Amino acid sequence: MTENNPSETARHALRLLASRRLAPTPDNFASIYYEIAGSKPNGDAQAAERAVLLRELCEQLACTVECFLPALGEGDTPVGPAAWTLIQACRSGSESLAGLNAKLAAFRQWLSLAMEDQSEIRRALLGLLQLVFENIGELSLDDRWMRGQIEALMKASEAPISLRRLDELRRRLTEVIHKQSSLKSKSIEAQEEMKRLLAAFMERLSAAAEISGEHHRQMEACAKKIESAHSIAEIAPAIQDALSATRWMSQEAARNRDELSAMKVKAEEAAAEVARLRKALDLASASARHDLLTGALNRKGLEEALEREVARAARQNSVLSIAFLDIDDFKAINDTHGHSFGDDALAHLAQVARESMRPQDTLARFGGEEFVILMPDTCLEDGVQTIVRLQRALTQRFFAAGDTRLFITFSAGVAEIGKDEAPMAAIHRADRGMYLAKRAGKNKVVSA
Repeated sequence: MTENNPSETARHALRLLASRRLAPTPDNFASIYYEIAGSKPNGDAQAAERAVLLRELCEQLACTVECFLPALGEGDTPVGPAAWTLIQACRSGSESLAGLNAKLAAFRQWLSLAMEDQSEIRRALLGLLQLVFENIGELSLDDRWMRGQIEALMKASEAPISLRRLDELRRRLTEVIHKQSSLKSKSIEAQEEMKRLLAAFMERLSAAAEISGEHHRQMEACAKKIESAHSIAEIAPAIQDALSATRWMSQEAARNRDELSAMKVKAEEAAAEVARLRKALDLASASARHDLLTGALNRKGLEEALEREVARAARQNSVLSIAFLDIDDFKAINDTHGHSFGDDALAHLAQVARESMRPQDTLARFGGEEFVILMPDTCLEDGVQTIVRLQRALTQRFFAAGDTRLFITFSAGVAEIGKDEAPMAAIHRADRGMYLAKRAGKNKVVSA
């Protein structure tokens, strides 16, 4: 490759120094510069060119340090003064190589200390953040819809973190919070309506009791008139009063019955609405039980699904098998193509697995590049065959990212949960089977 512009050639050379992990010495820089330029001057021209290259190297080094300084933050650390001393020396034009090397060594030493401080600060902040989330969870024990969000925040704040994970978490939690706010508001309205109905119900019962008491008093008065009557003529008005009171009481009773029946219907509708909204809130909270990257269940979601499937298997006297999967050579994939590429590979595996699984099977991300599949009503032999079919489906589909295409494979162990076995013990057995598959050459399935 030939560069006509010396400055562009120098920048390219500096990038190659970094990519090849070579020390930024003048000799190394000059060697790569001439390699890019495609020629190497001799004699005085070489000395002059060397001087130009040295000045360009110093300027590039000064610019690099300037760009790096904001990442260190502000504080009383001496790395700032050491950095500016190095920058001034790079641009002075009269600094000797020995002096420049000494200032570069001093800056590197302070930089190492500053980066250690930054790492400790980051860990401390993550610890404080987790404490805040724990306290929010403790204060919100009665709000079931908060639990899923707290668990997702706790998971997202575990090291190592990335901007991609945090941005996805922020987006999903924003959606959940908006939905929960709306549902909670409607739930409160429904509960208040139920309270009003119950208050009206009690008021109507009280009124009915008063009416019944008044009717009883009227009937007693009629009875006394009849007892004290001396003739039929005196009895007739008392009987008429009793009939009128009875007719009025019957009408009031019918009206109260109709109103109370209508209130009962409204109260039942309000109770059903509250139940529906609470179920919707629980579903909204459950969205935080999924892994943000792959869409599979996270560890908390796996624990709940495992408990549910084990209980179902016990009730129905059926079998339950568990597969433990680990992507082969995942570290090499990350190191070669970058962590973003590795994240896409995880999502690719999860997508192929979901397309290959039965509706009743459950996929969960156990951690890193590890996945767990729950297979209800599946014995050990059938579970092994199911995972082998998944391996074949995965190898039939290239994983493509940009211009890169490669096969993704995994090793797996499969275990059938024993009658009185703890579920996590079965997962550990499947995990051991996965390690045996790795040692047997990878891209294999071993029963455990």
